[in-house]
Amino acid sequence: MAELGNYMDDTVADEVRMQLDNHLVHCPTCQVIVDSTRKTVRIVSDSGSFDLPDAVLKRITVGLMAKIRDERG
Repeated sequence: MAELGNYMDDTVADEVRMQLDNHLVHCPTCQVIVDSTRKTVRIVSDSGSFDLPDAVLKRITVGLMAKIRDERG
């Protein structure tokens, strides 16, 4: 999952790309995840910029910071 964004951005290492391509050929569940993620990114990108309400922005920021703290231990 850590390399999924890089894979979709076409910035992943060639070896990782080959492994993911091979996996996707045999895993319909992951194919759906990648396709859905690509579609979501395209929809958000095509919608242009927008401002989040302050309350939503704060919730997202607090959640991301908590996740970062948890990952760092």
